[in-house]
Amino acid sequence: MSIRVLLSHKHKTISEGIASVLKNHRDIELVGMANDDEGTRLLCEQTMPHVIVLGVNPQVKADLDMTRWLAIHHPQQHIVALTADCDRSSIIQMLDAGAKAYVSTTSSMEEIMQGIRASALGRVYLCQGAATAMLDSYRRGKSSSAIGRGVLGDRESQVLRLIADGYSSKEIARNLQIAPSTVEVHRRNIMRKIGLHKVADLTRYAIRNQMVAI
Repeated sequence: MSIRVLLSHKHKTISEGIASVLKNHRDIELVGMANDDEGTRLLCEQTMPHVIVLGVNPQVKADLDMTRWLAIHHPQQHIVALTADCDRSSIIQMLDAGAKAYVSTTSSMEEIMQGIRASALGRVYLCQGAATAMLDSYRRGKSSSAIGRGVLGDRESQVLRLIADGYSSKEIARNLQIAPSTVEVHRRNIMRKIGLHKVADLTRYAIRNQMVAI
């Protein structure tokens, strides 16, 4: 089945450039292009895309609000944030707003394609520039890891990483060679320890604390 993609960017030339490449991929179906928030909302309803490539500026409140609106009203339509900013603060803001993938406007088309395909599977994706920014921030000691504080055990940390990567309980059980019921016990313990109960919140927590392999 093809991945249905909606492009939304204020600059038509950028959308057209991406569209020309998407049309060459057999697993991608471009279902629409919008250049403002109203058009994006309308096309989301009309075309029901799997993935929305959304041009955003994380420093602009309206762009964050639009991302949140899409994440709340169309949770099955995963968002690939396309932005010129590649600093840790911007990345975290977009992930908190509901984006599934984060890609820089300076990224290669291959990275944009990887972001689309990963988000279509419900998995988190950071382009190389974003991953480097997060790693540099970690190395400077600007983040505090749950592992480092000893909040989560080793097995719980493994389970959380896989949850954040989009794996189901059965898939996690197969990966770790444990019973699905054991995975559920770890899930409950993780949620209790860090005080989060939704998969989206657990994913963002894992990203903030550099627990996801990127």
